[in-house]
Amino acid sequence: MPLSDVLALAFVDRVRTPIEAALYPSFVWRRVLSGPAPDRLLAQPRCFFPKSLVEGELLMAGRYRLRGGQADASDGSPFLTTAPSVQWLESLHGFAWLRHLEAIGGEQVQDHTRQLIAHWIRVYGQNWSDIAWRPHVIARRLMTWASFGRFILSNADILFRSRVLWTMARQARHLAATVKRAPPGLPRLTAIIGLVHSGVTLPDAEQRLAKGLHLLSEELTAQILADGGHISRNPETVLVVMSDLLSLIDAMRHRNLAVPATVRRAIDRMTPMVRFTTLGDGKLVNFNGGSEGPDGWSASLLMHEEKAHRAITHAPHTGYEGLNLGPAVVVADVGRVPPPEASTEAHAGTLAFEMSVGGERLIVNCGAPLTKGAEWIRATRATAAHSTLTIDDTSSAPMVAQDFALNLLGPRLTAGPTHCEAKREEGAEGQWLRMSHDGYVKLFGLVHERDMFLSTDGGKLTGTDRAVPRGRRPDAPPAPLALRFHLHPAVRATLDAEKKTAMLALASGASWRFETSGDLDLAESVYCEAGDTIRRTSQLVVTATATSDPVELTWSLARVRDAVPTPVPSLPEIN
Repeated sequence: MPLSDVLALAFVDRVRTPIEAALYPSFVWRRVLSGPAPDRLLAQPRCFFPKSLVEGELLMAGRYRLRGGQADASDGSPFLTTAPSVQWLESLHGFAWLRHLEAIGGEQVQDHTRQLIAHWIRVYGQNWSDIAWRPHVIARRLMTWASFGRFILSNADILFRSRVLWTMARQARHLAATVKRAPPGLPRLTAIIGLVHSGVTLPDAEQRLAKGLHLLSEELTAQILADGGHISRNPETVLVVMSDLLSLIDAMRHRNLAVPATVRRAIDRMTPMVRFTTLGDGKLVNFNGGSEGPDGWSASLLMHEEKAHRAITHAPHTGYEGLNLGPAVVVADVGRVPPPEASTEAHAGTLAFEMSVGGERLIVNCGAPLTKGAEWIRATRATAAHSTLTIDDTSSAPMVAQDFALNLLGPRLTAGPTHCEAKREEGAEGQWLRMSHDGYVKLFGLVHERDMFLSTDGGKLTGTDRAVPRGRRPDAPPAPLALRFHLHPAVRATLDAEKKTAMLALASGASWRFETSGDLDLAESVYCEAGDTIRRTSQLVVTATATSDPVELTWSLARVRDAVPTPVPSLPEIN
């Protein structure tokens, strides 16, 4: 669909907002949300999201490091502080951070949590707020409060308990009426799962449960692809959806309700995908807006695997390919840009790859700085923030840039590769990947081709990158090429005098040699650890110039077997 048509539809949709803003705070709508107040939670399912004592202590000190930014609320309630972004506000009102407080436990933390919830109920429990009452935000809040009902309600006074349950019922009714208004992609799926969740955990909710189950079947079919990936191509989103579905299953089992086959099939598809996108250190690859995630999240979800699943070596529907031999694991992005409505966090990293050796990361992408704000996010979405080829410092998939379009559509990708190819072969010598994309054809008349080979013992990765003319004008100016290999912060790199070879020292003492046919340099880079800590690191940059003839750059990464262990100093964080 042309961008002009998309903008027109988004504008019509935006016109509804003032109408809703007038309706939802009205007396009429308050009557619509009225109904019997529940006297208990019917189920308090487990939370499958990772908890952190460190984050809990920071929250108790008033430091809220949430998706979308950071804010200090040491002088009072976080609901009164200046918000760094709308995304941060959504995270705050969703209450998913409550799990970190529950991890600390104790009466003092419990009382503090109740005060925060009581404040939210006083300000937002009856009074509609655009952000606090968005469908996916309500869903996250309801799921969190139900999962930690015992922590919130045990030994609480009867007035507080009744107010919590009363407002949960009102929110669930509003969610049932507005669930389809949730933005497409993960927010809509979250809203629907939350609707079903509320139908299981709250009394007198049979109609909500039936409606939610019908919508959930449709949305899981649309969003979870045949290979288990999410339509956004974000590996971390798979963990989010899987965590929510496991919690829903736990609630349904507690109520002796039959778990729908569509939910079971979705988890069966996602489980091998989680294993495929997890590197040797047990954390996720950094692609398309996802972070490496907290320690142990992938493993904790895989523990709930109910039947053995065959390991996958590629995910053609989501657009990833892998090489896995010996201690080496390589995952490459070989897919097209996600559908526009699901691309607001997607990256322009086609043909980028990440590599781990044993439990150590070697080659990475810069990742996603989830708490650092829009400028950091925009920079790390660019092609140059990935271990792939960049032409003339231009991204292979541009983002919406105009303020009008950005306000209506969000930071989605507007173009990108329309044709991507990936072929995988295996033999006695090792595994091959042959890949290409046409994201640079329109601007530069060049196709990026990349071949990679991993030896049987996992000790050598060789590659060839080509910029091949396709429809390039004979009088087109030369185009600078930069082939980047971002290094993990624990890797120390040193160049030789000829600038053709670099020695890479890992924290364990292992050494790898990087060699190339092009001009090699060492530059600064950054790496986003688990989405909230940005560390300084370095990148290997191979440069050349594209003209009217094909340009070929060869490179190799080989383990040095007689390396002497050397300590690698830790590089500082970026505040």
